[in-house]
Formats: sequence, structure tokens, C-alpha cells
Amino acid sequence: MPQLLTARSLTTVFVVLGLTLAAAPALAQSQPAWSNEMYEQMSPMVEKYNAKINADDLGIAAGQLKDEKVNLVVTDTDGSQATASFRMDDGLKMRDLQQGERDDATLKRSTDRATMERIISANNPAVTFQNAVVSGDITIDGIGATNAVKWTAINVASGIARWLGLF
Repeated sequence: MPQLLTARSLTTVFVVLGLTLAAAPALAQSQPAWSNEMYEQMSPMVEKYNAKINADDLGIAAGQLKDEKVNLVVTDTDGSQATASFRMDDGLKMRDLQQGERDDATLKRSTDRATMERIISANNPAVTFQNAVVSGDITIDGIGATNAVKWTAINVASGIARWLGLF
């Protein structure tokens, strides 16, 4: 005859479940060893990017990127992922760079490590970033219902424009 769970057994199950759920954000924030080097290289790159970026060069796209809070997810060939975050000001300059995710992010930019290294080492990271977005080496997704719908529409339109050879 099977034994019924005792109050002590149930308490143990709930404590283990609670500890597991409490640790989940910390686990999600764990970064691979190479993330520290990437983050250290991003600070001088941000200075170069901010000096070169001109919101007017992006035309209509600039309005979609202004004042956004971004989680940048970089994936290496082994599948490991590093995350940095920042916000874009109204001139599309990067501000408040930090290692790890922002809780209040409105956009997720995803790329591979090779593309990120190209942007970091570029003389003009603003142009290299723009080219990577146009070529599809960087994807942008909205976070939250409204941004998700907006960026899905933008990504579909961009994909059609690329397919038609418009850029």
C-alpha cells in the first residue's frame, strides 16, 4: 500500500522547488569565461560608436531605436552566450553599458561572437553595426507585447526588402 506524503515530505518538496526557482535568475545570468573580455573591449568601442553614430544616417529606422533599453546576446560557436546591456538615447548613442541583462529591456539584439568581434575592432563600429543589421548578422526582437509586434513587422519588411535586393 503506497504511503501518503507527510507534511515533512511536502515541506521538503516545496523548499527544494523554491530554492530551484530562486536560483533560476542567477543561473540565467551566468556568463561564459570569454564574456569578461568581450565586456572590457566593449567600453572603448562604445566611445568610438558614440562619436561616429549619426541618427540621420538611419532615416526612419532611427525612430524605432531611440530610447530603447537593449539586452545584447552574443552566441559563440560552442553555443555559450554572453549578455551585455545598455540603453540608446534619443541620438542613438549607447549609454549605461553593463555586463548582464537589464530587467527593464525593451529590445533584444542577437548576434554571433565573430560579428561582435568585428564591430568591437572596427574603426567605425556604427557603420559596421548598421551593415551587420542589414545583412542579418544581427537580429532585433522586441520585448513585451507591443514591441514584439512592432519588431516582427519591421523584421518581416526588412526580410522582404533584402530578398528584393533593396539593401
